[in-house]
Amino acid sequence: MALTIATGAAASLFLGSVYADTGLPSLVPQQVSGETARAAHSGPGPLFFARLLPAPATLSDGAWDMPQPGQARWRLLVQSPGAKSLSLELARFSGAPDAHLYLRHPLTDVTQGPYTLDDVNADGTMSTAMVFGDQAIIEVLLPASQRADLVLDIEGVMHGHRDIRKIQENFGESQSCNIDVACPQGDAWRQQIRSVVGLTFRVGTEGAFCTGNLTNNTRQDGAPLVLTAHHCLLRANNAGTVVAYWNFEREACGAGAPRDLTESDNGAILLSTQSASDHTLIRLQDRPPATVNAFFTGWDATGDSVSDGASIHHPSGDVKKISLFTTPLRKDQVTIEGQTVDAWVVRWTQGTTEQGSSGAGIWNNEGRMVGVLFGGGASCADRNASDFYGRMEGAWLGEQTRDSQLCIHLAPDGADTLRLDGLEPMDATPTSGGDTAAALTNCGLADSSDNSGGGDGGGSWWAPALLFGAWWRRRSTCRGASTSA
Repeated sequence: MALTIATGAAASLFLGSVYADTGLPSLVPQQVSGETARAAHSGPGPLFFARLLPAPATLSDGAWDMPQPGQARWRLLVQSPGAKSLSLELARFSGAPDAHLYLRHPLTDVTQGPYTLDDVNADGTMSTAMVFGDQAIIEVLLPASQRADLVLDIEGVMHGHRDIRKIQENFGESQSCNIDVACPQGDAWRQQIRSVVGLTFRVGTEGAFCTGNLTNNTRQDGAPLVLTAHHCLLRANNAGTVVAYWNFEREACGAGAPRDLTESDNGAILLSTQSASDHTLIRLQDRPPATVNAFFTGWDATGDSVSDGASIHHPSGDVKKISLFTTPLRKDQVTIEGQTVDAWVVRWTQGTTEQGSSGAGIWNNEGRMVGVLFGGGASCADRNASDFYGRMEGAWLGEQTRDSQLCIHLAPDGADTLRLDGLEPMDATPTSGGDTAAALTNCGLADSSDNSGGGDGGGSWWAPALLFGAWWRRRSTCRGASTSA
């Protein structure tokens, strides 16, 4: 997937009359075969929707100008023929403290950013949100006095081979029995709907999509904790590539185009993950802005019986959908391709789940989350098949290590509780509390020393191996393309 650089007249010829007078340098990668990419990733696991095209580029590859006195602007046009979406992977963005980076669609008003140095991960890398289509302009604005200080190294471009918004094509479109959250079935779940977030991230050279849930903690401080599924393959070595997309939904029931995914946060760290409960907990780099109006969902880790409730998710990466159940959940130990999970078993009264739904929460009739989606055979064509959700009851203590449990992260100050209501963002109160002896005792941790063993929470798994292993294990089971979570 080598990437070539065209400048000047060559770029103008390639881009046509729209750019005849811009003179912008252009990155033009080789075209990716969407059919080949889909065939490779039609099986279960997270929804794979994009591929990284290596694109080593620096400031010397773009063009500088001064749009106004005292302000410098750097731009580079990216073209990736056939792409449904484009986003950037940066190896380094540093130096100029007042630099603002944008990713713009050249023919529409859709813009991702501004990104500043505060958005960069600890290792200097950064992943941007996506724009839709096969062209994008990378733009950096900064004071002219800081131009010499700016460092920008582009690692590559994520070429989307599946249309997440389902506007350009019908491939992978969620099944017909799925219900938009704007429909009347969502009326009793308006707060929980606002906690659900679409997550994109890198697994090796692939772009993956799962569903996540913004989760409250006993400090009620608005910490941006997001719970998703272990089998989504989010680990310490790729959490920094997370982009969280808020409010990706239709505003009307069964009608209207989805939003352009411009409400997003980038970057995260891994807090805990465990195979036996199929949970992963990450902390986003930033708290969602007030304009997002995200809700911090409550939870119940008691394992008490659940008579009815709902799950909210992004099937096939589509806009938010809601599924309802009226038959009580039952407990079982479920094994799918070698992963054994203590699960809730659910049969849907309305709706279903698919790839991309993985990690979605399931809520009891009190509006508290009790688990996250592991897998299953439910589909619109098979209304009697079951889905399976890893239970928060099992995730609570995990393997009695910080990086395998929820307890020390969701009850960080020793609150001896297994239930918590949700939190509206305006009610969050920032705190500076720390671990207490009570919290360590309640969570089965002997002291505050390093308890990092177990739980698969470290960065020792190499991402490409994870990708291949997950595909191999899940390629022929009930998490297949049409029925998978």
